[in-house]
Amino acid sequence: MRPPIELGEAPAQAVLDGALGLALATGVPLRLPSPLSGADLLVALAAVKLGGDPAAVDAARELLSRPGAELSLPHPRAGLHVLDLPAPGAVARGLCTLVWPLALLGKPSELRLRGPNHCEGAPTFHDLRLGWVPLAALFGLKLSVDLTQTGFATDEGEMVATLDPAPALTPLHLVHRGILRQVSIVAAVAGGRHEAALEAAGQVVRALRRQGVIAEAERVPLPATQGRSRWAITATAEFEHSVVSVSEVGPAPSPGNTDAVAIGDRVAGRLAQFLQGRGAVDSGTAERLLLPSFLCAAGLGARAGTPPSCHYTTSEVTSPLLELATIARRALAVRAVVDGAQGDEGVIVVAPSGAP
Repeated sequence: MRPPIELGEAPAQAVLDGALGLALATGVPLRLPSPLSGADLLVALAAVKLGGDPAAVDAARELLSRPGAELSLPHPRAGLHVLDLPAPGAVARGLCTLVWPLALLGKPSELRLRGPNHCEGAPTFHDLRLGWVPLAALFGLKLSVDLTQTGFATDEGEMVATLDPAPALTPLHLVHRGILRQVSIVAAVAGGRHEAALEAAGQVVRALRRQGVIAEAERVPLPATQGRSRWAITATAEFEHSVVSVSEVGPAPSPGNTDAVAIGDRVAGRLAQFLQGRGAVDSGTAERLLLPSFLCAAGLGARAGTPPSCHYTTSEVTSPLLELATIARRALAVRAVVDGAQGDEGVIVVAPSGAP
């Protein structure tokens, strides 16, 4: 049996999520020097809950409240899982992490992720559906994501993910993104007035046009209970072989609020910065793609023959990307190489340990 995956103090979100996914898929224990709280704790408990034992969740909650915890995750089971993730950001993190161990089972599953799903600093629903789901499909994972209730900030919401996985993950080869096909802007509005959302979307279009990029905007409603108007902006760039999306959540309405133009400028600026480089995916997506690349290169699932390699390029090499690449071999017989300095564009190759 392999030794535990040891994480440092206060690991980055991408590192903790990747380690949880590895531990859940392989059964290798996870050693944490400090207690978990907030979204970190909720994502860890959701991973435990996939095993179907409520008592194990209670035991894990107690264990993770103490320093030096060594967490052994159960083997996940296919089927319906209702996961409570009330901390901001936990829904998106749970979705991007937990679908992969479930995909290895080769059976349909459904995740009902309950908690806020439109939060500052986290991907919005349209960001996930338009930007992340198509990339997950490149691994052979047929995945649909639906929003049954919108939750802004700390409001209760629900996102439903339905998985229909292939018997084994398909290797990812995404070195060149190809030509830009189209850029679309989604102004998603929940309840009430929508002038601010349209103003922000219009500002994205105008700012991108100044960069020589033509974009089209549309307004779409979000399912929500009656209440104050809230909105979010998602900009998606579709290429021949890849897709990238960026998003921001609008502020709660207040008299004299003029943040819509500033939000539009930020969204346009983030997308324009990516378009100026050559990477196939952005830095956050590159971090999230490491977990399925590990599992694919390890040959997990119903795969016959030699496991394949995965490789892709990123617009920026980050510290969490480098750290997660180094811990993969502690759980699996794979090697992950990141060719590029931190802060620069890079190439990621994940291959079986014995591969040339």
